[in-house]
Amino acid sequence: MEEREGRLWFLFQFLHDVEEEMSKEEQKQVMIEKAINLKLMCDYVVSCSYLDIVLIICMLRDYVQMVDEIRTDDIQWSAYYRDKFLKMADRLSEQIEYDYDAAKERCLTKRQREETAGDIGEEAMALTLKYAKGKKKKEKESGDG
Repeated sequence: MEEREGRLWFLFQFLHDVEEEMSKEEQKQVMIEKAINLKLMCDYVVSCSYLDIVLIICMLRDYVQMVDEIRTDDIQWSAYYRDKFLKMADRLSEQIEYDYDAAKERCLTKRQREETAGDIGEEAMALTLKYAKGKKKKEKESGDG
């Protein structure tokens, strides 16, 4: 259970990092004309930003990974939906020249650096406390003698 929570936390952090990296220019809306609903035989104008598409790509890829972990026995998932979602994510990635794997690697590297920096801070604090205790002990001993 704890592993799942950690994984979800990473996915949310990954989406947050992706969003933070986007410039204001990339968040502007782009109009997609002639999105046709064949059932109603009418067309729509849809707005979407580069950021919206990047988040969709990330969510599709992350969703596939999560379902892969819990539904290895489901033939319908593995034979149809998995490929469909991955093809959609890949098609969108290619169209906007977005590299999900590189972005995820950058996020992992950033997280590892933050954890390492946190460890160094803890070690420094422990050494400082140890040094302070030793100094007090020496002062006591020299004051008593």
